[in-house]
Amino acid sequence: MDNNLLVKGAELFHADGRDLKLLGGFSNNVYECKKDNHSFILKFYLSSMYKKEKLEVELDWISFLMRSGVNVTAPLPSINGNYLEIIHEDNNESYYVLAFEKAEGVLIDTDNPNEWNSKLFYKWGKTMGKLHSLSKIYHPPGNIKKQNWNEGTIFTKDLKGLNETIIQKWEEYVDVLKTYPSNGEFYGMIHNDLHHGNFYLHDNEIVLFDFGDCEYNWFVYDIAIVLYHAIQTINEDDIQLRKDFASGFFSTFMQGYFTENKLDTYWLSKIPFFLNYRQMFSAK
Repeated sequence: MDNNLLVKGAELFHADGRDLKLLGGFSNNVYECKKDNHSFILKFYLSSMYKKEKLEVELDWISFLMRSGVNVTAPLPSINGNYLEIIHEDNNESYYVLAFEKAEGVLIDTDNPNEWNSKLFYKWGKTMGKLHSLSKIYHPPGNIKKQNWNEGTIFTKDLKGLNETIIQKWEEYVDVLKTYPSNGEFYGMIHNDLHHGNFYLHDNEIVLFDFGDCEYNWFVYDIAIVLYHAIQTINEDDIQLRKDFASGFFSTFMQGYFTENKLDTYWLSKIPFFLNYRQMFSAK
């Protein structure tokens, strides 16, 4: 990104744009910056790639979760008192700029059994169960348009260049999803990417961040995403170990989940389908 643009964005949130550290992000759009020796996160979204409405939903959902007692990284207001700012480039491109507290804690070390264990899996499941329970009573303001599962950019992505088999399988999965009912008991706002790289552990509590993919979707899909990425921590050549891990992880995760939210056996039986869908989603 152009350095002048970064400086403009940082100054809108009381930060020195000359002291930004690139952290990454899907589009290399996430930076760490400082204000009064305290670090926070600054995110830039190209307006031609990201919908303003989608970002507004994310901010509102995070704020609702904060008010409901969930450990999340809070959005920060700009010098104008806004949680979303717009800056313009000379070439008529524009960026949305958002700022968030920097999460306290550390990422989980999946190679450390003192961190990657049943206690964490239970707590992780409990956290997701609480999100889904709160989702049932969450109602975004009327001026904010919610995004459903099939309205993301991936559904408008050009499929040219992809393997024909993948395209066919993808379309088959989407056709099945269109037949599934959707209501507040098993469908609502989900995190949509709550793998072990999107939360920290701080004082033995989970702190959630990166809600950029949140959308209305089936709760079971949120669960399948966690399971899919957790399984990836096991060597793919060790099939039996993967099976054993998946079984133990899922059992413990769901024990925690059920302390906060209910999900009937019909939807739990769809886990294999949503695991395969996630694989297709990732491949696309």
